Amino acid sequence: MYKKKLLLVFILFLASLAMISFAAFAADKYITDDLSVYLRRGPGTQYGLIGSLKSGDKVTELETSSDGKYTRIKDDRNRISWVESELLTNSPSLKEQLPALEQQIAILQEKESSATQDKQTLIDDYTSQLTIANQKIAELEKQNNVLQTQTKEQVSQIESLNNQLDERRQSLMLTWFTRGGLVAGIGLILGLILPLVIPRRRKKDRWMS
Repeated sequence: MYKKKLLLVFILFLASLAMISFAAFAADKYITDDLSVYLRRGPGTQYGLIGSLKSGDKVTELETSSDGKYTRIKDDRNRISWVESELLTNSPSLKEQLPALEQQIAILQEKESSATQDKQTLIDDYTSQLTIANQKIAELEKQNNVLQTQTKEQVSQIESLNNQLDERRQSLMLTWFTRGGLVAGIGLILGLILPLVIPRRRKKDRWMS
């Protein structure tokens, strides 16, 4: 009875050790992407087939045969089987990488779309600013044209006033010259007539006395 208990404890100890070794050795592997793999009951072609896995399927590596040609695996259906070691790879399969790649593509597309949108927004801003600048330039040119027209009109008015002033000056000078000539003429006439008139009156007065 004691021997049976000791044997049972030893068996449990070996089972526990095997489970620990199994957990420590377990590693993720992937079926290569270029073919389908048949699962065998043991590490060799002499063992029967128990199923297959598609390329890219993820499996857990449990152990490797002594010659390294076969690997004991566990698939996602919890099947324990053997496959040729060369048909396994450490790199994630395209099937596993596809979601990450799609996510990266989506992120890049979003960044590209955002960059394109930012670029378009910047172009729209520059276009708007250019339009406003062109409108201001057109308004300034219009105001400049109005000012030039007003300046020309004012210059024309000033020239007209100067001409009128010159004409008035000439007319005034002509008037003064004319009046001066008349006064001089009248004075000359009076200067010639008065000496003739005044002596005669004096002579008459003398005769009458």
